[in-house]
Amino acid sequence: MTGGFTRLLGGVRRKESTVALVASLPRNDPELAKAALEGGADVIKLHINIHHRASGTQIGSLDEERPALEEILNLCQGKPVGIVPGTRETVKPEEMARLPEMGFDFLSLYLDDAPAGRLPPSSRLERMLAFSCEDSLDLAEGLEDLDVQVCELSIMEPDTYGQVLTWHDLAQYAAFRRRTRLPIVVPSQHQIPPEALPELAAMGIEAVMLGTIVCGNTPDHWWEAFRKFNQARRG
Repeated sequence: MTGGFTRLLGGVRRKESTVALVASLPRNDPELAKAALEGGADVIKLHINIHHRASGTQIGSLDEERPALEEILNLCQGKPVGIVPGTRETVKPEEMARLPEMGFDFLSLYLDDAPAGRLPPSSRLERMLAFSCEDSLDLAEGLEDLDVQVCELSIMEPDTYGQVLTWHDLAQYAAFRRRTRLPIVVPSQHQIPPEALPELAAMGIEAVMLGTIVCGNTPDHWWEAFRKFNQARRG
């Protein structure tokens, strides 16, 4: 399965498909995953060993979450599934080593949470590493020399979560776009409306990642949110 995420994003870059939609679940809930997939999600992202900031949810270890993770992997039927294995304080290399066999396609970590020399080989588990609000724009130029496959732009200040998406935000994304050739994923830290997809696509953003801020907390809300974005990207 490894490589499915970057193949998908490569297709977007080549204009073979429209902006990809990633569902970042606030908890490892198969019903949320099913709703997102039925609404049009192309990719699912899960979490372990973490306090999910946007939803306030505490998510347990790999062993604690494994039944739900396996159910969601089965639901995805070949669509890429990624996982956040924790933070700098909670990530466990021995858990990460077990993820490829479970069927995960990629790891998702902030740059300063990713332990050098301790990630599984990218040939087994691709890497989506995220910039935070504390990272300099100039760091993007360094990605070209690293074994990183996808760049996530989680660059909004936490106290601004949920605010309306503005052209100031778009300018920040565009500035990063100019500094790296890697595929870029923009998460919904601010209120991304479906109508903003053309602006994001025009600047070369390959994927938008929707979470609690846009989708809420119930399966019905997740289905409806992804349905609207799926319609918007199809015109």
